[in-house]
Amino acid sequence: MNGEMYQICRITAAAKNALKTGASIQYEPLPYEKCIGFQFLPEKKLFGTKQVKAKGVEEWYVHCCKKGMRDIKMMLPIQVKDRNVLGFSNTSQSALVCFWGNSQVSLFFPRWEFDSAQKGWDIRYTEQVCKDLPGMKFHFGDNTEDFKAILEKIGRFAREIDCGNFADIFETSLSYLQGVSLPEHRPGQIPLPQIPESHLPLFQAASRADVFGAMGSWNDSPPYMAHEKGMDEEYGTLSDGLLRQLRLAVLYAVNGW
Repeated sequence: MNGEMYQICRITAAAKNALKTGASIQYEPLPYEKCIGFQFLPEKKLFGTKQVKAKGVEEWYVHCCKKGMRDIKMMLPIQVKDRNVLGFSNTSQSALVCFWGNSQVSLFFPRWEFDSAQKGWDIRYTEQVCKDLPGMKFHFGDNTEDFKAILEKIGRFAREIDCGNFADIFETSLSYLQGVSLPEHRPGQIPLPQIPESHLPLFQAASRADVFGAMGSWNDSPPYMAHEKGMDEEYGTLSDGLLRQLRLAVLYAVNGW
């Protein structure tokens, strides 16, 4: 899973936990996240308007609570026009979705920029009005069985086109959904989102199976290997199906509790 999606998963889960428990939000930036900023929509004041900018996730969450945030979810499209762009920054189209006490909904979209001096990323979230979901909460169901089915199919397909390394990845993801123990999470590793333990198999399977990137990814050699065997159409169909199911899995794992 790319860093942009992973960060939004972690922020969403951390904020949801804080809202449920009433405790302070707990979010530890990763080493490559050098700066995380948030720009809110202008707010009407007695003598004009004020636009708040927050430095860091904790400051953002505090202001969200002051504004009356009641719930938070993440948004993620389950299909894209071109899977080949997913190896680049600012292409996941993911966002934080905030539900306010006045029945309004707004979105925070990130923009990632690499800072060569700091050797890391500056991430800026900008709030936008959401007109398509006024006062509504979108829901996602548990897609475990559909996810299993596509992993089985694409795993067999990967072996047919001699991509054993990818077949191993898909089979490992499938095993998480079949009850195999998840890999032990050790100190120093990238923190997992603060989601219920029962949702971790789906999240870990989706994270493992997210093979859409740049050089060396499922977008790189596999389409040509499929073409050599006359299996272009099957490659496209299964790849679209995998992307859809792994993103549905992420949406349920992070939002559905």
